[in-house]
Amino acid sequence: MPPPLVYLLDDDESIIKLVKYRLRNEQLNVKSFSHPNELIEAIKIEYPDLVVSDVMMPEIDGIRLIEKLRELERLMPVILVTGKAAVDTAVRAMKSGAFEYLLKPINFEELKLAIGRAVEIGRLRTEVAEIKSGFKSRYSYDSLIGESKPISEIREFIRRVSPVTGSVILLRGESGVGKNLVARVIHYMSPIAERRYLEINCASLPSNLLEAELFGYEKGAFTDAKTAKKGLLEVASGGTVLLDEITSMDLSLQAKFLSFIENRRIRRVGGLEEIPVDLRVISATNSDLETDVVAGKFRSDLFYRINVVSLNVPRLRNRENDVILIGRQFINDFNLKFKKQVKGFSGAAERKLLAHDWPGNVRELRNVIERAMIFAEKDHIDADEISLSNISAAPSLDDGLYLPKGLSFEQIEGEYLKRVLEWNNFNLEASAKQLGVTRKTLWEKRKKFGLLN
Repeated sequence: MPPPLVYLLDDDESIIKLVKYRLRNEQLNVKSFSHPNELIEAIKIEYPDLVVSDVMMPEIDGIRLIEKLRELERLMPVILVTGKAAVDTAVRAMKSGAFEYLLKPINFEELKLAIGRAVEIGRLRTEVAEIKSGFKSRYSYDSLIGESKPISEIREFIRRVSPVTGSVILLRGESGVGKNLVARVIHYMSPIAERRYLEINCASLPSNLLEAELFGYEKGAFTDAKTAKKGLLEVASGGTVLLDEITSMDLSLQAKFLSFIENRRIRRVGGLEEIPVDLRVISATNSDLETDVVAGKFRSDLFYRINVVSLNVPRLRNRENDVILIGRQFINDFNLKFKKQVKGFSGAAERKLLAHDWPGNVRELRNVIERAMIFAEKDHIDADEISLSNISAAPSLDDGLYLPKGLSFEQIEGEYLKRVLEWNNFNLEASAKQLGVTRKTLWEKRKKFGLLN
């Protein structure tokens, strides 16, 4: 790794010479500037790890320099050095985003320690920014694969709603159609893409635990509350939260959630203080909400509140030739995962895919392609390598496990493990209990069959 690049700015040449001399043995690449505009022009070309700047300069003071760097989206730490020990100047410096504020005459041991901390923090910030940038690239409009009219309408919907960061959105559609993907694209295509995105499956926890997870709790709120804990809504403040399977909330929790949406304030379990929370709220369901309202399973006032902006994510069978395009993308994904070089589908395979009803939607398609790729030995997947389940005449998929002919005992074990995880909404403790194994054994089985992701 190259030595950290430090930009040093001071209008006093003697100070620059002294600082560079005292840092000569610190394995730093120090570039000096005597005019702020020179530094600003240089920083447009390269990205230093750190800026050390005087505060009082005739052209631009150090605080205004930080503001200009932020305007250029340069987020490296800035250490400010000044000869005046004014409290208001120190406060302004820290509010502007200065990493450290040091006084002249410079204590060089303090400066060295501050530089070391700042470089470490700066590189961590860069790593986090790169990770977030990767998510933004992964969940772009291009991740919504297809050329059909329904997928074009989804892209247009996202284009319109993503800039509205405080919106309340409802995503509806069958299980497996890609509601979670749509929610992520909404977030990562919006102005708050750098903020937190959280998914919460409301069916994965009992109601009392779900309330504690959503709203947090104060110390002593219940027996195991040894310390206070922020809820997920509070943690995600400023970003986006997806509440999947929202109809799984019981009525009392629905009332508390409605109050949060209306007031944008939460109260932790056992707490008295109301905490402001600014969020984009996306709800998702595969249930018929209107029927649930009539049956008294879902509050009508909450339904009207979350149904402000609504999108029906279409079934895969209603998306024309998109099944082939999505299937090809899955082939590319599994080529990387399984280190294979399958080029695509044969004509007969494509006809077979297009003729299928896809009751499990995109999730079913992914599983079908994964199974075919595991056994693929040629450069194209043929029709006889595509194993499709015919469950249209069978009971609901939720009621049992349906397998194609010709699977080995080991393959059946893998299919059953995957199904149990789905039945339990990927709750590992519940899945292990149903299977009669320990969590360690479940982890080993998931690793064996590639179900860790």
